Amino acid sequence: MTSSPNQQQPQQELAHWYRSVAGRQLLQQENNILIKGLEGLFGYHLLVMGPLDFHEGISASSINHRVVINDTSAQAGTVHLLGSQYELPLQKDSVDVVILPHLLEFSAHPHQILREVERVMVPDGHIIILGFNPISCYGFCRAILGFMDRMPWKGHYYHPVRIRDWMQLLGFRINRIEYAGFVPPVPNETVLRKLAFLERAASSFIAPLGSIYMIVARNRVIPTNVIKTPWKRKRPALDKGVIEPTTRTSTRQASNE
Repeated sequence: MTSSPNQQQPQQELAHWYRSVAGRQLLQQENNILIKGLEGLFGYHLLVMGPLDFHEGISASSINHRVVINDTSAQAGTVHLLGSQYELPLQKDSVDVVILPHLLEFSAHPHQILREVERVMVPDGHIIILGFNPISCYGFCRAILGFMDRMPWKGHYYHPVRIRDWMQLLGFRINRIEYAGFVPPVPNETVLRKLAFLERAASSFIAPLGSIYMIVARNRVIPTNVIKTPWKRKRPALDKGVIEPTTRTSTRQASNE
């Protein structure tokens, strides 16, 4: 299964929306919780899927080797691979941490994405999912105000409980769920600055109503070899220790800009 133009378009539209006034404000809140989610997660390789640029949050990770996979353009400070989100050009059991920023709600096949993540993740690895919460001010705009034909409301908003159930079926254990994004999507910077106090106040009292949730889950698969051997490449196919691709078609566009 490969990405079609119709599947690529929502991700590009979402990336464009994140450059708006409301989008930049929400992106900052997501970077803040992503920094928390990455605390204490170690390993050799970190994978980010999709075109959204969460460089600020990801840069806080202790994992220095970071790979971005999408079907469009590269991001600064990472190795970039072109590839389908449904058929990752990576070997099985090769990635320690995977970040999925708003990929599931704008995908026609979210379960296939999760299965691919489970395939490439090492035993005891971690996945971080960022999603839009249907029970929030963003969810209210989507359901009540009829914004479903606009970004970022045109996706399928999955409740974190539903995502949790999917993850548990794949053998993951949920470590934590964090919420952010309590400021409504106002397209005015002055108003957003005045409403900034809501982010601090609401997070203490009505956390489950945040527009964004972050789920951190751990792969519970127990390796058959309890002695972990050092990671090695079979051949120098890509620069600077990039994860060895599978035989699936992929194009490396850039490395460590």
